[in-house]
Amino acid sequence: MPVSLPVLASSAHTSSTAATTAIDIVVSLAVLAFILYRQLQVRRASPTLVLPVILIVIGLVGLVQSSKGSNKLTGGEIGILAALLVLDAVGLGAVRALTVRLWHDGTAVLRKGTWVTFGLWLVGIVIHEVVDLVAHIPSTSLLLYLGVTLLAQQLVLQARVNRVEHQPGNVTAGPPATPASQG
Repeated sequence: MPVSLPVLASSAHTSSTAATTAIDIVVSLAVLAFILYRQLQVRRASPTLVLPVILIVIGLVGLVQSSKGSNKLTGGEIGILAALLVLDAVGLGAVRALTVRLWHDGTAVLRKGTWVTFGLWLVGIVIHEVVDLVAHIPSTSLLLYLGVTLLAQQLVLQARVNRVEHQPGNVTAGPPATPASQG
């Protein structure tokens, strides 16, 4: 039975879409691994907005490209994605910022994420992925999610860093022992 040209074109489009989705997932997981690694390291607390903004731009571009043609996002899917970004990404990002330990070592404010920080990252990713699957939102939205949630975390963390920098006598030899002493 001969195969028609439209069937071949459709098959090529499907394999191209699958390859793009696989690449999106691999890139997103690599970015997530990098973020999680950095969250658990002791380092200078100078929250930057560069990475979150880059991720947001890449995520938006990917989302626009993946929703061209017959894959267009519906109004409902866009609404679900917006709610997901506001409630899950921004909400958990702000809460995560409160779980990061801050201390002043005499020269700079240092930071280190806790296992609670790590756990909240995982909870947020699971929520995002489940909603994406149920609502049929493209996998490219994960980079957008990572950018938005990291931006929210960085903004709240910066406010905390500013408070610690201006507290007299806030010098410790290491991370504070309890969440209550985080500033």
